[in-house]
Amino acid sequence: MLRVGIIGQGGITSVHYAGYENLNNEGIEIAVDAIADIRPEMLEKHDVPRKYADYNELLEAEVGKLDFVDICLPTFLHAPAAIKAMELGYNVLVEKPMALSYELCMQMCETAKKTGRLLMVAQCCRFSNFADAVRDYMASGELGAVRHACFKRDDGTPTWGWDNWFLKGERSGGALLDLHVHDVDLLNSLFGVPKYISSGGGTYIEGDGVDYVSTNYYYEGGLYNHSTGGWVTNNQSHYGRIYRVDFEKGHMIQTVVGDRQVFKLCKADGETIDLNEKYPAACPYTAEIRYFTDCLVKGLPVTRCLPESTADSIRIARTEEISIMNMGERIAL
Repeated sequence: MLRVGIIGQGGITSVHYAGYENLNNEGIEIAVDAIADIRPEMLEKHDVPRKYADYNELLEAEVGKLDFVDICLPTFLHAPAAIKAMELGYNVLVEKPMALSYELCMQMCETAKKTGRLLMVAQCCRFSNFADAVRDYMASGELGAVRHACFKRDDGTPTWGWDNWFLKGERSGGALLDLHVHDVDLLNSLFGVPKYISSGGGTYIEGDGVDYVSTNYYYEGGLYNHSTGGWVTNNQSHYGRIYRVDFEKGHMIQTVVGDRQVFKLCKADGETIDLNEKYPAACPYTAEIRYFTDCLVKGLPVTRCLPESTADSIRIARTEEISIMNMGERIAL
């Protein structure tokens, strides 16, 4: 039986609770023993043994009682909460994005090394069926080398956060760091850190960070990728997300429109394969928690989602912001 404390009870926390329930149904026993949130009404929603109105109180009171903490706080609190937790002896699963700056991310990585605690950032797209398929076909060489990848992700404006924190750039980093970071991180996990980037975008919501971005990524060897997205596309019932990876001998595409998903491999010789059968959809949030807890139990590093790698995703995204401010300047990483 693993015991966890969940810090923060906002919107994303619901999929974490569902993940723990799914794992319990699989026979992987994880008990939520403690939770924290500054809002009393959020604490009342959950039947757990111990509740705290401040995450610092939880961390100080639960030392030695929990196997790890699951941090689902607003982004600007990720680094201080994770660092304090590790210094007190907790293993840490922390929601994306890792932190507001690369420097803070590296402080988290250094604290993990110093304390010997396990640290993983919940970048759920690394655990998606699309990521699994791309990795497999890249490894097999069946389709040849990757020539190009193009990711597009748009969403509505998030107005539901505590104290409207999503739309305060100094707290969230805007759509660039909260939404677009999904695709930055997926590109990083599949293809590594690009050699150069060039970005366009802007701020359309007063007080927000960059809330729409379009970026070109240039790699050694000629690989070129592109990603675009933001959170200013409201009422988007007829559009969601598009992923495409072009290989030498075909392309893979996944699109999500409402509750419908198309996931196909289109070979250059004319054959089309429905990848939903080979890679059935599964909850990536459950998958990431399963992976983290398995590493924790077995004493293994989180090689699929190393904190240094997710820190690089923040470095890439923040470099995109600099490029936007300089009218698309091409910047080396």
